[in-house]
Amino acid sequence: MQSDVSRRRWSFCAKVLFFFSITLFVWGIVLQKNSSLMDPVKDVEPISQDSSTITISTSDGSEVVPGNIIIGEGKPGIPDETHISQKNVGDNYVPTLEETNSIFRDTIQETYHISVRYGDETKGYKVAGVETTPITDADVVQKQLQYLNETLQLYPQGMFEEIKNGGIPLTIILIDHYSEELITGVTDSSYSYAVISIAAAYSFRESFYHESYHYIERYLLKKGVTFSSWKSLNPAGFQYNRDINDNTLSYDRTFSEKASFVNNYAQSAPEEDRASTFEYMMAENKASCLNYGNPVWMKANYMAMNIDTVLDTVRPDVEEYWERFLD
Repeated sequence: MQSDVSRRRWSFCAKVLFFFSITLFVWGIVLQKNSSLMDPVKDVEPISQDSSTITISTSDGSEVVPGNIIIGEGKPGIPDETHISQKNVGDNYVPTLEETNSIFRDTIQETYHISVRYGDETKGYKVAGVETTPITDADVVQKQLQYLNETLQLYPQGMFEEIKNGGIPLTIILIDHYSEELITGVTDSSYSYAVISIAAAYSFRESFYHESYHYIERYLLKKGVTFSSWKSLNPAGFQYNRDINDNTLSYDRTFSEKASFVNNYAQSAPEEDRASTFEYMMAENKASCLNYGNPVWMKANYMAMNIDTVLDTVRPDVEEYWERFLD
């Protein structure tokens, strides 16, 4: 009798231990799965599918307005291109402007690991239903290439190559103008490609700063950044697009350093808010909305933090050009 009781007790204990071990095993799998999704970047989630996005930028009074400016670093001068005319040509041969442009373009492509298209190469290019007109003047092409080369120097060395190696190669299309007025630039991108087109009729630098951020953000999104905390940086109750015409919130309308947005266009969508803010971060002079502790300053720091964390070529211990106003 006692033996039967003992056996039943041991059998019960064995079942309890078996159930406990199974529970620990399953819990261990859950913990391991959750830990595999952890990432040091704030607001990160895994990407489930490749999707494409087209962002269209317009010139509607949303250009960078210094306002109460603080003089900052100037842009570097146009680089010396005297070596270009002698590349792959004889000492006594004077290349045409078209040949010089082609050599210059090749140098840019090799240096920054991007593709550049202009002239006849852009014939028939259409994006989001908007047609484009190619640049036919070689002098205009040269100027745009100079602007492009000069502007690319402001970004961390190897950054565009890193994003390309991460699966999103960049093609820049230089055009004369779009079929719809006031469009300055367009970024067409997904997690596997990016095409930035820029119209020569407007300020190249501001257009490129804006569109290049859309490109950078596409890579951040691919790496899992969700910007889920972004809206907490806006005024309570604010809604993008609905409140786009609220001039009291825009720095370029009020020149108040406490403004929550750099301009009204930034109030159209979160991604346009960030791209417009990036224009101010890259501007020649510092606008007072980027003074320490202000709403736009907090947004700029939020953006810089995510870029620092995701991109290997952007180091937290190095002050990048877009961070020079954030001290």
